[in-house]
Amino acid sequence: MNEITKEQEISDWLYKNNKGLYYLSKSMKSLSENIELRDMGKLFADPNEHIQKDWINNNTSLQVKLRDDFDSDANASGFDLITTDGELKIQSKLRAKDIHLEQTRRKSIKNKDSSDTGHVRYSMGEADVYVFSRPNIDDYMNIETWEYIAIPESELEDEKNPGYLVPRVNKSLWKNYVGKAQEVLEGEYEKRK
Repeated sequence: MNEITKEQEISDWLYKNNKGLYYLSKSMKSLSENIELRDMGKLFADPNEHIQKDWINNNTSLQVKLRDDFDSDANASGFDLITTDGELKIQSKLRAKDIHLEQTRRKSIKNKDSSDTGHVRYSMGEADVYVFSRPNIDDYMNIETWEYIAIPESELEDEKNPGYLVPRVNKSLWKNYVGKAQEVLEGEYEKRK
């Protein structure tokens, strides 16, 4: 059976048995064929947390789980993953090109000084490490080709706006962390033990 026939059989099965996955797979295929990076990022934002969890659990000495304390923090601010012993908090991001940290959050007293662009910055102390998934733009759907960049929160504080993180991470900073995700994650964990 060739690849195209097998893919069609899977698509037919999904259509009959799980329409949600069927339509998600159609969307993924069309977005990836047209290299719609913004929409691919939206589609993969939540799955990225699962992807990073599995990558960290399989490639480091750490064991992490998805955050599950939404009853006490309805906005799920600050972090997405946490080590199973609660020592290290990780914020997961998916960035195909530039690395930025601004997000959409409600304006509040806490966030009053965090934004000049209409988006809100992270405050210091919300996470210990920021992990950025970097898909291969030419092969976005092949998660095995993604790279992961882990940067300690301390490296991301904005000197011009203390207490908040930079809105965009300069390449001169993040390039120093390429290929070091395992080392950074394990090192930051050890600092907290």
